[in-house]
This record gives sequence, C-alpha cells and structure tokens, in this order.
Amino acid sequence: MNALKEAQGLTLPERNKVLVRDYSVQNFWDQNGDLLVEAWKEWDADNNKLPEPGSLIDTTLREKVDRAWQNPETEQQLNELIHEVSPGVYEFQLFAPEKIEVLRKFPDRVGQSQIPVRPPYGIVLNRKGAMLDKRSVGYLAAPSFQALYQQILDHYMRPIARMLFPEITGFDG
Repeated sequence: MNALKEAQGLTLPERNKVLVRDYSVQNFWDQNGDLLVEAWKEWDADNNKLPEPGSLIDTTLREKVDRAWQNPETEQQLNELIHEVSPGVYEFQLFAPEKIEVLRKFPDRVGQSQIPVRPPYGIVLNRKGAMLDKRSVGYLAAPSFQALYQQILDHYMRPIARMLFPEITGFDG
C-alpha cells in the first residue's frame, strides 16, 4: 500500500479526546508523522501542486522586494505599496489578483485529499484549519505549499516586518 492510500485510511482521534488533549491524540500524530509527510508528497506530485511561489505574488510587490534584496537602500520604495489602516496595522497586495482563485481552490483540494491534517493547536472547533509549519507534527506537508509558505515568510514577510517593526524583529546581520 502506498503512503497516500494508507494515510487516507487513518482514523482520526475522537473529537472529545482532542478537546481534552488526551495523550492518545499526540500519540496518533507522533506515530503517523512520517507517513503523512510521504502521503503529502504523493498527493502533491499527482497534479495537485501550486504554481511556482513567485508567480503567485503581486508583480509590483515582487519587483520591489527583489530590488530591496539586491540593494537594501531601495527598501523604502516598499512604503509606496504599504498603507497603515490603523496604528500599527498595515495592508498591501501580497498575491497577484489574477492568481487568488488558484489559492482559494487549494484548501478545498486539501480537504478533499482525505489526508489527516492537525487543526491549529489541536482544537477541533477549527474544522478546516491546519498546522502549516513543518515543526508541527501533522502539518500540511505538501511540498508545493511548503515552498510557497517558506518563500512568503523568508523572502517577503521578514524584510517587510523588519521595515515596519524594527524594534520587534530586528535586522539580519
């Protein structure tokens, strides 16, 4: 049996056990972590991949961030794209508007995969949420999603956060 079929056949821990954080729940995720990672690889390879991460990012933002990485003196040009809507709250166009539909369909495909994903912090009340970070057992391990997630964090959000909140995030160096 391949990892995908085996993972799809797993029986999730009972809801009430998840709610009381029963030991068996953590045990389920620990015992099946490697299987789930392999299942997500198979699922992703079967025409479920997201497009290249850079192609999903708004063109203007991508160009300005790329330029800032090459020449940090141009970083302030990002301010043209970022608007403070309330003190300390900012908005900007992260994803290319024409690609948003691709992103909106992805969670539906994840849900249809029948591969168990761990809800954030194990809370079953969040019925469609998933752990995203690979440090969390039961995370959404689809390689194309992980590539997008890491690129957003590393290439876009960290430099923007350093610019907007230097007192919190500090600087690389």
